[in-house]
Amino acid sequence: MSEKRSSSLPFPTQSSIHRPRKSWQPKALLGLLFILATALNFGPSLSDYLPNRLPPHLRNGQNDRKFDLELLKHWAKCPDQPKAIYPNMTWELTEADKKKAVDLYSQAVQIPTESFDDNGEPNEDPRWGPFFDFQEWLKKSFPLANEKATVEYINTLGIVATFKGSDPSLKPLLLMSHYDVVPAPSSTFDRWTHPPFSGYNDGTYIWGRGAGDDKPLLVAQWQAITHLLESGFEPRRTIIFSHGNDEEEVFARRGQGQIAPFLEKRYGKDGLLMVIDEGSGTDDDFFGGAFAIPAMGEKGYLDIVISVGTAGGHSSVPPEHSGIGIMSQVVSALEDNPFPIKLTPASPYLTALQCASEYSPNFPKSYASLLSHEGPTSYPKLAKLLASTSPFQKAMVHTTTAVDVVNGGVKVNALPELVTAQVNFRIDFSESVNSTQEHVKYLAGKIAKKNGLKLSAFDGADVGDLNGKYIKVETMGLPLEPAPRTPTEGGVWDLFAGTVKAVVPGPDGSERIVTPYTSTGNTDCKMYYNLTKNVYRFMASPVGSGSGAHTVDEKATIAGFLQIMKWIHAIVQNADAYTGEE
Repeated sequence: MSEKRSSSLPFPTQSSIHRPRKSWQPKALLGLLFILATALNFGPSLSDYLPNRLPPHLRNGQNDRKFDLELLKHWAKCPDQPKAIYPNMTWELTEADKKKAVDLYSQAVQIPTESFDDNGEPNEDPRWGPFFDFQEWLKKSFPLANEKATVEYINTLGIVATFKGSDPSLKPLLLMSHYDVVPAPSSTFDRWTHPPFSGYNDGTYIWGRGAGDDKPLLVAQWQAITHLLESGFEPRRTIIFSHGNDEEEVFARRGQGQIAPFLEKRYGKDGLLMVIDEGSGTDDDFFGGAFAIPAMGEKGYLDIVISVGTAGGHSSVPPEHSGIGIMSQVVSALEDNPFPIKLTPASPYLTALQCASEYSPNFPKSYASLLSHEGPTSYPKLAKLLASTSPFQKAMVHTTTAVDVVNGGVKVNALPELVTAQVNFRIDFSESVNSTQEHVKYLAGKIAKKNGLKLSAFDGADVGDLNGKYIKVETMGLPLEPAPRTPTEGGVWDLFAGTVKAVVPGPDGSERIVTPYTSTGNTDCKMYYNLTKNVYRFMASPVGSGSGAHTVDEKATIAGFLQIMKWIHAIVQNADAYTGEE
């Protein structure tokens, strides 16, 4: 991404690989070097973490993101909690309101808008057919909103609905959602409790692909604006609905990848008040406290393709390691040499832990002790403790490596000439695309040298120049640096958090604490960092109200869907009334 993307965070320092230190170097000297490096760099460094166990290129700490020390200290604190901001109009849903909304939610799930990685162009690939059906359904289901809005179709399938405000000097509010879903393979249909595109309503859940990800948010947005318009609401601030159609595709090439530049051209850099998309919600038991945990950052993203080229030949005269055997060495090297466990203030998860330490009655004493004794730039013991509790927690505190696709060989009596693997990385907040690539390059280089192969790693070398015996590593698609942090102070933060507190109070009306959080995945927000620094990934439904996203038996609660509707209804009004900094 270009440097125009955001000024919230500096870009990663780019550097070459330094030579490894000798294993016999005294630990005291390593400790001294660690202290000096931290003091000079004013920020977290990979060298902070178990330096004698890291590969050489990670020991020098030069491939990480660098941050100002005062900024890190600020991020490590729980943000000030604003007062609740109640909307002018409260929506008390009648039984008729609920039934109509839930019926539309079910209908949306019944339209099989499956998005595939290999989709062709919108008017050429017949698999896009259901998306046109969905567009027609949206017009029919919400006639008043469609009449009031200017609806534009970006790259045919991306939907932008603009409800023009009376004051053009005010920055628009952008509400996002996507109407595509991951495919539900026919081979899995017999494993579903209810068919994947039935939209089955059992009185508690709506079942089906997209019931949780992401159609309840889209339907709630249109339901909320319809109720407001029916009640005489005339927006002062422009409201934009932006619906992508390929959120599951790498870097959203056809959906938000086209919509965001379109909106940037129209409104300019930093032209939006804030962006709200799918994400986390509320948790009544966040270490015993009532919290809202909007994702206010995202890990980075990198896909790579590794190719192993060998001579091939008859299987009766095999080499010591075939191409598949060499690829297995590469895969094992990646999995056996994971990125270091780490927790720094660059991660919104640390901020959430600080808030829990301050407000949650059941926050573990061991966590609290480490929060107070470690820092301010890194919390290595706490990170290690968190990682030991579950795979999810472990994924939250380091760059993850997932080997997802391997192909090689064409016949059982022929040695493979080409073996490929596809690997996905979700990049930690204090690391970078560069440090991730350097890690892969270092490990692949060792395997190439061991097997007498040439190495081409992220250098664009032509396969024809490698003489058929090589390990080649290439980036697949567009990589993504870790997201800029959403600010936790100022008028827009107060607007967002105050509305959450008003709409979704804690049990028995108690205060709900709003804290930055993060997730292990990515959203379409990645396309909007040029348009605003105020990006919130938040649906307002309770944590655990949906399950089975991207797999069999996806479903989500009706109660959670109705809560999303109330949230959208309120934030639209409060943003419209907002008179603070733009």
